[in-house]
Amino acid sequence: MKKILLCALVLTTALGLFAQVYTCHDIQYTTSASGDSPYVGRTVTVRGIVVVELFYTGTNTSNIGFFISDPEGGPWSGLLIYTNQFHPQRGDEVEVTGTITEYYNFTEMSPTTGYRVISQGNPIPPPTLINTGDLSSSSTAEQWEGVFVKVENVTIVSLPTSYNEFYVNDGTGQCQIDDQCFPRTGFSWPQMTVGERWARIQGVVDYSFSNYAINPRDMNDIVKEDNVSNAMIKVQTTTADINTETDIPILTSRIKPEWFVSSYTTNIKIDASKVKFISVKYGTGTMTAQEPTVELSEDGSLIHISYQSMEPITSTADEDVLFKLCLKPVDYGESVIDLVSFFYDNTQIQALTDGKILVPIRKSIAWLNIKNPSSNKNIFNPELNEKLTIEYGCKSSSSGINVKAIVRIYDAQGRLVATPINKNISSPLGIESFQWDGRDYMMRRVPIGLYYCHLEIIERSTGHKEETVQPIVVKSIMK
Repeated sequence: MKKILLCALVLTTALGLFAQVYTCHDIQYTTSASGDSPYVGRTVTVRGIVVVELFYTGTNTSNIGFFISDPEGGPWSGLLIYTNQFHPQRGDEVEVTGTITEYYNFTEMSPTTGYRVISQGNPIPPPTLINTGDLSSSSTAEQWEGVFVKVENVTIVSLPTSYNEFYVNDGTGQCQIDDQCFPRTGFSWPQMTVGERWARIQGVVDYSFSNYAINPRDMNDIVKEDNVSNAMIKVQTTTADINTETDIPILTSRIKPEWFVSSYTTNIKIDASKVKFISVKYGTGTMTAQEPTVELSEDGSLIHISYQSMEPITSTADEDVLFKLCLKPVDYGESVIDLVSFFYDNTQIQALTDGKILVPIRKSIAWLNIKNPSSNKNIFNPELNEKLTIEYGCKSSSSGINVKAIVRIYDAQGRLVATPINKNISSPLGIESFQWDGRDYMMRRVPIGLYYCHLEIIERSTGHKEETVQPIVVKSIMK
């Protein structure tokens, strides 16, 4: 009996260690003079928010990894996941399993053996303000390896080299700015001159050839002049539940009092077939103190918002909530919230970032959505090279459930015409799609008539099945 209990205890302990999920800080923090991670050579699972979804190398634009960060940011909070297996989006919360390695003294996870998206649309961890001199020596720079940082009020001290690297200094010592997050072909920095002052540069820190460098993620990470024309407006991607009112933050970069901003106007477009506009939220938790004027187009797809403040509109934060859109999703999947235009007073803001509302399937159902992109109907003409978009789904894979989807097309007599899908669903929303061109399993165009799309969902661990069917009409050219 004692042996059985001892074996059970050992097994429980081993499983507990195997299941442990680490933070980036856990992996990166070290007191070693070498800067090596204490987990080097070990296979671990790390959780974090994706800060940069692409990392380029060589002369091509192939994906070879991404950076993740702890939600709160700060020193030791970032890690490079070096892999071309997985392709997350910025704002995804992911768990990644792999081996911690030191590549020429740069800590990374490589190779990777496991990957799971937990949630999407999370706020990007804030960049930590550092001095340029903090990256000049390993004693102060090691804590910023892989971290999302920013430097402010810097002077250009050297122009880009043949490797597209240049140096800046805020008076504490110079640091390198590099282009590792940009494609190698066709990219160039904004025009610059030695001695020119830039307001802000932010990005992730890497280490190569004995240099720590800040790598901007895109051109929005560089602000040359600190004025209202260089403000940035962003729609926060948000995960929501179907038929539930959800607040979508509209974010602005800092607005200084000396800019004397007193109003804004914006046009925002939504897909009214998937999302319904409810209201604009203002007051507590936003920079909009009074109720703005809101106009909604007849079809419900275009929202015009204008606001005149009694006091100057100001914010000292890098990102602050200007107002919130209250939307209600009426269908599953993702829907773009398109920031069409934005003005502060009479100044048009160019740096606009769209967002999405993400609606995962949370119930054990089989879900189908079939439409012709040109008409939103389930009718199409293959003779005109039209295709039907068929979305299918089930309970999202982020729940940890492994499910298989089989899509079959039958004719009106119940005969099997094609089986275009027979695969596991891996999408974190539980929704995937394909286009059917009206051909059968022998690649022949099917005759005109009525067809049925049948979806079967199989939960692999239990064998539980869900099914649904929707009609499809194949039409021909009128003669």
